[in-house]
Amino acid sequence: MKKIKVLIASETYPPDVNGAARFTENLAKGLVSRGHSVVVIAPGTRFRDETSKENINLKVFRIASISLKPIHPYFRAVFPEGLYGKIKKIIKDFNPDIIHIQNHFLLGRTCLKIARENEIPIIGTNHFMPDNLLEYIPKIAHPYISKYMWSDFIKVYSQLDYVTVPSYTAASMLKRLGLKNQVKVISNGIDLKKFKNVRVSNRVYVKFKIRKDLFTFIFVGRLEKDKNIDLVLEASKLAIKKKPFQVIIVGKGADGEKLQRLSRELGLGREIIFTGEVNNSELNQLLSLAHAYIASGSAELQGIAVMEAMAHKLPILALNAVALPELVKDGVNGFLFKLDSNDLAKKMLKLLSLDSQKLKLMGKNSFGIIKLHSQEETLKKFEDLYKKVIGS
Repeated sequence: MKKIKVLIASETYPPDVNGAARFTENLAKGLVSRGHSVVVIAPGTRFRDETSKENINLKVFRIASISLKPIHPYFRAVFPEGLYGKIKKIIKDFNPDIIHIQNHFLLGRTCLKIARENEIPIIGTNHFMPDNLLEYIPKIAHPYISKYMWSDFIKVYSQLDYVTVPSYTAASMLKRLGLKNQVKVISNGIDLKKFKNVRVSNRVYVKFKIRKDLFTFIFVGRLEKDKNIDLVLEASKLAIKKKPFQVIIVGKGADGEKLQRLSRELGLGREIIFTGEVNNSELNQLLSLAHAYIASGSAELQGIAVMEAMAHKLPILALNAVALPELVKDGVNGFLFKLDSNDLAKKMLKLLSLDSQKLKLMGKNSFGIIKLHSQEETLKKFEDLYKKVIGS
């Protein structure tokens, strides 16, 4: 296939820890691994422009940005002064075959303006859900803010040549909201090779004070309202009275201290383990030693962390909301639960009552489902879409 020059713009990129940032990095590095040239434009971590050349075919331009605190605990917004000129120069110097935006905010709409002026094909992937941001806005304003956010999103994305989403649920959502563009479902993808033959060191058990003799549930993600960790803690309080287990909660976020305080108030002691942020090696080991995963997020357009748990052959307890039922089939590779602590407690106990063979079969089914979401297949679909849009 002809090598393609792709410019990717995203309002979030590592070191940010969220699904959109991880997807963008995986896409950029995956395209480069297949011989394409990629430039990424993203907010910087400081109030100045920075450039890094990660390899011969991948360059990252970080634009001067400002913190959004207290509106959001870690997101940063690019400084608008001179932004158009900066991006125009980057695009002119790189001369991309196609531009791929990940958000409809300032970087995305500036790239759209320049693409249209220079007749460059441009597509966008949607990672946006207002629920991910509403925690930081007064509750009384949620309906109005959500409506405005979606309206602003449609305004920008309706001007793109093509839109991609990671799930069929996300595609239906955009159609209901009035998006008229062609929409293609392309999974976020997952590198299955990363999860083979993971050896769990004793150091991980010791560092995080994990007991080897207890059934272990695990959650991985941002510790923020839309992930419903409070529900997991309340359900654990109910279920643990009937059967012993432990829950590992991996990640950091604005609600970290509040959730640890809630855990203490509920009388949950060593059974709940907050690890904070961990490195990739520790994360893989924690997923490998766990027996089941809890996917409690209520705003998942797909769920990369859930997909990684499935790659580790874990049964999944998933909230019956948004796109999670596309990954978790009730009774096949786990159980779905309502946004209710009593129902989650029942499903936790139901899973705990299964024998080892049934648990193993559920884990095997998880892996069978996630094999259809390999990173190789995702990259191939994006290559084909780029070629189609460029050709048209």
